[in-house]
Amino acid sequence: MSLSMRRFSFFITFLLTVPLFAGESDFVIDSIFLEEVTTYSSYRRFQPGTKIDRIPASQMQISQSGNLEQVLSRFSPIYIKGNAGGLSTIRFRGTAPDHTAINFGGININSHTLGHSNMTKIPVFLFDRIDVQYGSSSAINGSGAIGGVIYLEQNHEWTKGVRNYRTYSNGSYGEHFYGEKLYLGNDVWESVTKFYNYENKNRFSFKNPYHLNRFTNPDPIKDRQQGAEVHNRGVLQQFNYLFEPGETLKSSFWYEESWHQVQPNMASNVTYESTQELDNKNFRSWVEYDNSKNVIQYKVGAGYVHDKQIYDNIPDQIVATRRLVTEGLLSYNLTSKQELRVGGKYKYIVPDVHAYSRENIKYEQRADAFVSWFYAPIRNLQTTVNLRQPYVTGFNTPFAPSLMAEYFVNMSNELRTTINAGVSRSYRIPTLNDRFWGTQGNPDLKSEKGINFEGGITLLYQGESGYDRVRINGFQMDVDNWIEWRNFGEWQARNIQKVKSQGVEIQYHKGVEFSEYTIETGLNYTYNPVKRVKDITASVVNRQQLLYAPLHMGNTFLQVKWRDLNCFTDITYTGERYYDNDGNTLPSHFLANVGVNYRIPFNQHGLILMAQIRNLLNEDYQNERYYAMPGRTYNLSVSVDLNFARN
Repeated sequence: MSLSMRRFSFFITFLLTVPLFAGESDFVIDSIFLEEVTTYSSYRRFQPGTKIDRIPASQMQISQSGNLEQVLSRFSPIYIKGNAGGLSTIRFRGTAPDHTAINFGGININSHTLGHSNMTKIPVFLFDRIDVQYGSSSAINGSGAIGGVIYLEQNHEWTKGVRNYRTYSNGSYGEHFYGEKLYLGNDVWESVTKFYNYENKNRFSFKNPYHLNRFTNPDPIKDRQQGAEVHNRGVLQQFNYLFEPGETLKSSFWYEESWHQVQPNMASNVTYESTQELDNKNFRSWVEYDNSKNVIQYKVGAGYVHDKQIYDNIPDQIVATRRLVTEGLLSYNLTSKQELRVGGKYKYIVPDVHAYSRENIKYEQRADAFVSWFYAPIRNLQTTVNLRQPYVTGFNTPFAPSLMAEYFVNMSNELRTTINAGVSRSYRIPTLNDRFWGTQGNPDLKSEKGINFEGGITLLYQGESGYDRVRINGFQMDVDNWIEWRNFGEWQARNIQKVKSQGVEIQYHKGVEFSEYTIETGLNYTYNPVKRVKDITASVVNRQQLLYAPLHMGNTFLQVKWRDLNCFTDITYTGERYYDNDGNTLPSHFLANVGVNYRIPFNQHGLILMAQIRNLLNEDYQNERYYAMPGRTYNLSVSVDLNFARN
């Protein structure tokens, strides 16, 4: 048996053993943006022209004690609907939370019962890079990738020596964060351990118009939020081994516990006595073997996921699933201009949900077969065709193709223009809750199906002291068989609507670099009309903007770095949002943040001090109707970087 085959056999044995014992920004230490590192996913190569943004390292640093909600709402034109407690959901291009895939290795971490993830439970600190993809990509990412995709990525730097990074932050209203990263390695093997603990009492003051005497005294009273405490903690462990260049074994094991009280609304807060709580425990693992040194390149990976939620400390109210995921990929360069990739994915899902009948579901199997073809027919033109066919036990699933192209040309030595276009089909398999929850689930539901058209242009000017980049992207997306829970005597899930989302996204980024200081600034804006065009329950369709989908949204940011001092500010605008179908809206609002960090270097080590003020203008606003949000908050953090590694 060859050396390569022995390693492959060892890897397969390891994959089969892992589940039995189980019950992409860079590592940021300052505001310097590091070069992109090769990752597991080939989503960039096989989606030329797709809009994929990377959260810059400097913005990851600013948000390192926060969660995915905070970094996306501050630095991307994506709306996050949520409250100040422990619940928030993403709304990509006006779609529902179930329409965004969140990928960790080869796993979509979204719940198979609810269909989505809670943005407040995903800490920025654990990840080295976060990529944000706009638009449909089911041909690459499978079920649920209708509105967009979030990629949570890790670096593999093959550390030689020891490196330890620790950070502690303290904020207003009882907010505390502690995180630590430990890197050990010898150029061949590497261990990376990341731990975090986050607590927030959320005891903030707010103006409450729903007090007991509001009928005789309509003026809001000053109130203090009750019952919105949050406590999240977790650890992410990586073990990586480099057999030789082009042949690696990588693994990630992520365990987290997240607990929060269910925040009472403003009216309930006045008479607060007690509140419900949610306790979640999640274990996610992914192991992969990658061999890219031969003519035929291949990757195989496997993962195990266990999600468990207990409501209000009632053992009988369990909502849990276990799943085993395996995936294999083969890539072959047909010519210098063509690459063919084929692969398959398999999932075995076992639910343990108090509201499911075992007569309806004991387990579910899912499989995907996919093919991708990359072709560069002429100079500066890249195209891909992606095809995906999913299979689900006892369920009809749609075929998902995509066609994408990107053409770039240097107009001059300084100016480069890129034109992109694409069309893709997307789909979402109904969640287990949609199909099997008590008598309300509907096993006859159809998959949601969408079609997405994209087109845009990017202008990049690079001068001697900086750059300017303008990107304009237009899109139209139709989603049919849209699933909605409505009251038909009792709440039920049905394929009710067809929804059309369209719009334009405009980005402008500028960077200037001089001898001792650099300036980074940017603007993101989205105009997104999204409306229902069909409703099987109504003879006349209500064509108002979908609920909690702002028509206008944008943000701007500015960072000025002088030597080791970095000053930053950002402002987010969220347009008005409908919160019911009777035309009632939440008003638009601005949120401004400002801060400064300073790095004190000592040989290879460093001490980083940072201070921030969030909601600088003390804006009184709501992201969800009747739920208070904190006003002006202060945050101080201290980070220590001890670097004994040799690069």
